[in-house]
Amino acid sequence: MSGNAEQHLTEPAPTPARRRPPVLRIVLGLLLLLLLAWAAAVAVASVQAGRALQRVAAEAPRLEGEVRAEDWSGARERATRVADEAAAADRATSQLPYRLATHVPWAGAQLQAVAGGAHAAALLTEPLPDALGVVDGVLGQGLVSADRTVNVAGIQQLTPIVLDYQTRIEEARTALHDGESPEVLSVISSRLDPVTAQLDQVSGPLGTATQVLPQLPALLGAQGPRTYLVAFTNPAEVRPVQGIVGAYAYLSVEGGRISLTRTGTDNDLYAARADVGLVGQEYLALYGQDAARVQNVTLGGSADEAGVLTSSLVTVAGLPTPDVVVFVDPVGLGQLLGTEHPPLQLGPFGDVATADLARTLMFDAYVRFGTDQDARKAFLAVTSAAAFEAVLSDGLSTAALDGAREAVDTGHLAVWSSRPEEQSALVAAGVAGVLGPPRDAVARVGLTGVVPSKLDYWVAPTFTVSPPCSGAGTATSSLSLSLANSVPAEVPSYVSNAAAPRAADRRTAVETVSLWVAPWVGLDQVTVDGQPVAAAVDSEEGWRLVRVTVSVRPGTSTTVDWRFSGAAGALPRTVEGPTTATAPTVTAGSCTP
Repeated sequence: MSGNAEQHLTEPAPTPARRRPPVLRIVLGLLLLLLLAWAAAVAVASVQAGRALQRVAAEAPRLEGEVRAEDWSGARERATRVADEAAAADRATSQLPYRLATHVPWAGAQLQAVAGGAHAAALLTEPLPDALGVVDGVLGQGLVSADRTVNVAGIQQLTPIVLDYQTRIEEARTALHDGESPEVLSVISSRLDPVTAQLDQVSGPLGTATQVLPQLPALLGAQGPRTYLVAFTNPAEVRPVQGIVGAYAYLSVEGGRISLTRTGTDNDLYAARADVGLVGQEYLALYGQDAARVQNVTLGGSADEAGVLTSSLVTVAGLPTPDVVVFVDPVGLGQLLGTEHPPLQLGPFGDVATADLARTLMFDAYVRFGTDQDARKAFLAVTSAAAFEAVLSDGLSTAALDGAREAVDTGHLAVWSSRPEEQSALVAAGVAGVLGPPRDAVARVGLTGVVPSKLDYWVAPTFTVSPPCSGAGTATSSLSLSLANSVPAEVPSYVSNAAAPRAADRRTAVETVSLWVAPWVGLDQVTVDGQPVAAAVDSEEGWRLVRVTVSVRPGTSTTVDWRFSGAAGALPRTVEGPTTATAPTVTAGSCTP
């Protein structure tokens, strides 16, 4: 039975295969569709953004050409199209699917780079049409009118545009830098990296503009009349700030209108003494009370100190106290006018080309007027003022602006304001002629004529810089200055070295050579014509100041060498100054092991 019973047991039925619930299949299908839709959306957005950015890139050079040609109407129309394209690219890359896709490995890096470029383009182009409209209105009227009036209202209209762009450029730089990655394909980075580099370069100057522009209306008399003293300096008797003050002119500036009100010579200032205490005890210890005299107010290394002393000097002399002092020499006047400027009518010298202005004022006038110093000084005062008026009449032309930058960069033009906020703006703009804080890799050199003469007009400086061979670690380097004296055989007695004990030495120039370097640069040795000399080592405005006095005989040259040691990155590689009638030349020597 048991066998039969076993035969009658019911065998279990096979288990049917499980089937996925319909809901799960639907969810998976929806997810797949969403992924496909997401990928499609990202792809479409990428294509839209890419094409829009390509159109922006294609239009940018044409827009730049229209701006340079001052075709404001055409530039504004094109800028509107460019802004629309950039905004479309930014919208496409700002959508949620695209933003999510930027987190995908590798592919996300490409998308993030494109998004950064699109956002940067939108930031920079959005205000461009309106900005060009303002520029058109302002420049159409002219920033400087025929009657020498600066359009202060126009500058005030341009100021918020510049301030806004400074913020936008910083945001655009951030967007581009956020998109940088080693994984970004070169086809993308090659287009975006140059833009990033350009924005990095323009960020500094634009930041400076945001400091300077808000101060310009006050400097131009928008808040009331301002008094400018133009001190005409003369590097034929050299000082670190351009040379001695030989003549002056007063300008009145009110509501942008510039008027010449008075001219004079240093005869008016001989009896006066500036208050050297106004520039501090360090300056007084370095240059003494001699710096209070008109011939020596430019002895120091910075034009701001010269500005304080000159303002004090003219006030003591009974002249109006200036709000602003402008230092400019004949070389600077020629640079401001530019080589293409029509010749100036200079009385007994007839028509003088701007290229010959320095020679006329720094040598020919001494020959022409001889011992009649009053006539010569009157001529210099009138001529310098006339040349400066010609600069004002040119207005803010491209040539004048280029000339001003050249004059500032070479030290032949500097501006000081009595108002701290304006002076800070002038320093930021680089037109204040100050030493500033000590800097790595920079040496600054000044010359001071020690004996009364006008021989410095012929003293020509040549530098040889021998930097360290390595850019890191401890190293050595050297700087060499050769001073050549090309004075002619015959010069007026007033021009010659009046202190020379022998007639044979009357054409020998005597100079104190001042060197400013960072205090962390070690000074190993100073030599003159190969012979070690004892130099005076002091400090000025945080710099190490090294001074040595040399004689430069006619037809010869005298060489001063400085040997340095210290961190390779701090050792001098560039030279600033001196402000001489003949521009200094700088050559590179062999590197120093």
